[in-house]
Amino acid sequence: MRRKPLKVLAGLVATAAAAFLLISCRGATGQTGPAGANGTNGTNGTNGTNGSTFAIDASSYTPDEWADLTLKATVTSVTVNGTPVVNFKVTDSKNVPVKGLGFTTKTSSNQYASYANMAFAIAKLVPATTTSPSRWVSYVVTSNPTAAAPDVWVPTRPTTENIGTLVDNGDGTYKYTFRRDITQTKAQLDAYTYTGNNVKADLDDVTYNANLTHRVTLYVGGTARNTGTNTADGSNSGVVAKAINFPANAIYDFIPATGAPVGSANEQREITQVSACFTCHAKFEFHGSGRQDTRYCVVCHNDQRKYGRAEGTLSNGTVSSNGKLQGHGEGDFPMFIHRIHMGEELTNKGYSYGGVDYNDVTYPQDQRNCVKCHSASTATPQGDNWFKKPNRFACGGCHDSIVWSTGQNHQGGAAFDDQQCSQCHSEAAIKTYHIPVTPPNDKNYYKTGNTADNNTNASWIAAFPNNLPAGASKVTWEISSFTLNSSAKAVIKFRFLKDGTPVALNTYPAKSEMLDGFVGGPSVYVAFTVPYDGINYPADWNATFSTYLKDIWRGDGKNVSGAALGASAKATLTGPDSSNYYTITFTDAVIPTSAGMLTAGIGYTYGLQNTQPLTQINVPGFPYNKDAMGNDVPKMGGLAVPAPNTWKMVSGTLPAGFDTTQATTPRRTIVENKRCNDCHGALGVFTAKAYHAGQRNDAQTCEFCHNGQRVNSGWGVNTKDFIHALHGAGKRVNKFSWEVSAGNKYWEITYPSILNNCEACHVPGSYNFEIASNAGELPNLNWTTVATGSIPNPVPVIVTGTEPVPGTYYSPFVTAGANYGSGFSYNANTGATTPAASTTLVSSPYVAACSNCHDTTMALNHMKAMGGSFYVSRASVQNAQTGALINSEQCFLCHSAGKVADTYVVHMKFK
Repeated sequence: MRRKPLKVLAGLVATAAAAFLLISCRGATGQTGPAGANGTNGTNGTNGTNGSTFAIDASSYTPDEWADLTLKATVTSVTVNGTPVVNFKVTDSKNVPVKGLGFTTKTSSNQYASYANMAFAIAKLVPATTTSPSRWVSYVVTSNPTAAAPDVWVPTRPTTENIGTLVDNGDGTYKYTFRRDITQTKAQLDAYTYTGNNVKADLDDVTYNANLTHRVTLYVGGTARNTGTNTADGSNSGVVAKAINFPANAIYDFIPATGAPVGSANEQREITQVSACFTCHAKFEFHGSGRQDTRYCVVCHNDQRKYGRAEGTLSNGTVSSNGKLQGHGEGDFPMFIHRIHMGEELTNKGYSYGGVDYNDVTYPQDQRNCVKCHSASTATPQGDNWFKKPNRFACGGCHDSIVWSTGQNHQGGAAFDDQQCSQCHSEAAIKTYHIPVTPPNDKNYYKTGNTADNNTNASWIAAFPNNLPAGASKVTWEISSFTLNSSAKAVIKFRFLKDGTPVALNTYPAKSEMLDGFVGGPSVYVAFTVPYDGINYPADWNATFSTYLKDIWRGDGKNVSGAALGASAKATLTGPDSSNYYTITFTDAVIPTSAGMLTAGIGYTYGLQNTQPLTQINVPGFPYNKDAMGNDVPKMGGLAVPAPNTWKMVSGTLPAGFDTTQATTPRRTIVENKRCNDCHGALGVFTAKAYHAGQRNDAQTCEFCHNGQRVNSGWGVNTKDFIHALHGAGKRVNKFSWEVSAGNKYWEITYPSILNNCEACHVPGSYNFEIASNAGELPNLNWTTVATGSIPNPVPVIVTGTEPVPGTYYSPFVTAGANYGSGFSYNANTGATTPAASTTLVSSPYVAACSNCHDTTMALNHMKAMGGSFYVSRASVQNAQTGALINSEQCFLCHSAGKVADTYVVHMKFK
């Protein structure tokens, strides 16, 4: 039955309530009277109308409401009797059904009207054979008939159709009947005359086979009706097109012969899940953001995409191709995606397909970590195909130097099919080959003797602890406590664990290394805040001291190079206790009573000259005292498995004078390692290179060093500055040229996600300083020092990005020939603080963060107009009496919650 309007229901309720009151005022109920005679049967009523579920009419959405939609679609059944018939349902993000999506458009050149906000495709899965893997073959390989050529189906690359017949049931459910008769597709292709690059065989075998697995894909989205060219006649409406934010993709696998959905007994090809993609990408922005499921992608991105393409060429390592290379479609999903993600590591150059220049793509982790995208599960039963079913074109996507027809760069010689692949490439061999191990950097201190190369990795690095070479051990460290003794000296209790088991250290000098089979070790850090720029307890660390654990273990007062230890590095080591814990006590380093955020950490080591990282020297295949080419180089080689940096806040009773609350309160949590490693896998380690040798791998404590006082070539390189600048490289107009002297071209970094998706990196709410948990930090936020020291004249500035590398380049915002003086420093040997010179340049806290993406002249002028400071002298914003920097930023007038440019709304609108 139909539901009554709310007003009617309300009236009925009110009437019933009144009646109840009247009845309740009557006297006592009388005795029951005698039963009356039975009444006559009433006439049969007419059949009632079917009940309907409330549904929102899509035609009622404004263009802005349409753009903000998130739609969901579900295919409920598919039948094929020549033309496939698809039954499906569409709802919004709150599961409210959506009707009225059957808007059509028809230009004068088309024979049929099209449903502008929908698209359908259907393909069959051709089973694997001994010579080739399974593959999707689309039936939708003909273009739509035109008015000039009615019902003429011209062969084309795989596409979608929306020119069939749609029935809108008015409750969010629909029935779509394809215009194409897929049982006739083969006959249509056979009847066509092919010339030039149009080769019929390139469209594969489209013979209809009702017993094979078939896939129907559905897309619902696009632009709002009557915006852009989405009009009844396809003309331009004059209204800016409003595309839906999150369209619906639906996938339905079934067996046409029975109509049943595909089960485990049927042929499947589920190799990856889009959720793996979205750990990096968050959302796909190609195809107008219309394709958001890899299961949808593969129906069109198959080998049929080579149709109509001329064979590409490969000459002297340079590719020239327009979609067909070595007889295969470059747009075929396995090859296409592998090649894109291989990016700058590809052997050949010159790739370009679909608007993507493969060689320019920078992948944020080691490409050999195949399980990032592929692993067997209930949802992806074929997820292990990458090592179980090797084939030329999936593997050749990354190993692109191989020429299959000649055997060039392939030890197995020429290969014209995939039949022999697994005979040479066993499952175990493939998995072993794809263990991510970064080779030693050939420019490292041990090989060059140059102190400028002190921080590059001299060993191989295996940074994925769950996928290590045979014989490699995973060593981690654990801090039990961090306290201060009565003399305010740092006391840290820790232990080593090898493959999860606590181990005792060797004894010096009986052994020259702390652990058998290893050289080197970690460092121990203590970080805290001291007053500066008029802030008693800054929100970020600005003082540290550290020691290399092996120096203290030796106990001879000297570092491994024989130099005397500085006062802040002197410490004693006792232990182990019954649980293999050791205690290190710093004997000289000064921690003032004004210290806040007192934190101790272990790990971080990567300087080769005096602080060699912990490196295993007995792993087969990774020789020690050898470089990657097998040449003799003392101390080079071996395998490092970087342990996660671990840290702990001070605890226990603090000596008199310390503010316990300030000392024990941790730095605000802004990012988390999981978010970094969703993309990076292992922070700092890539296929062919690494930064910090993978040893500095905790996002929260990067701020130990990368704080507001760290400056390089006129750039502020504290964490919020340089991380924003690196990830925002594609948006910046001023090329971030820090560390170009090390060969880095940071402006070439490609970011895989939506740049304004702050929560790809940030913990929710951490970047909103109006919420209570962050509000207390506002007065204590550090300004960024952006320039100290002498600037050359003229200033070497990166403008085009083609300037020669190596070389030292400076920020374009500094002045040629200027001497900006010295920055702030804390001397842990004496406890003395040296304030920054008044001539140093600084940027105010919010400007420092925002300007690293928004660095156009217009954006910077806006920030300045609203009270922000950008590359100004410290003296110009400093209170002469208190030393405090005067923050006049008025950002919250517009960018706070609910205001016209709410930071959260602007940056998270993609949701």
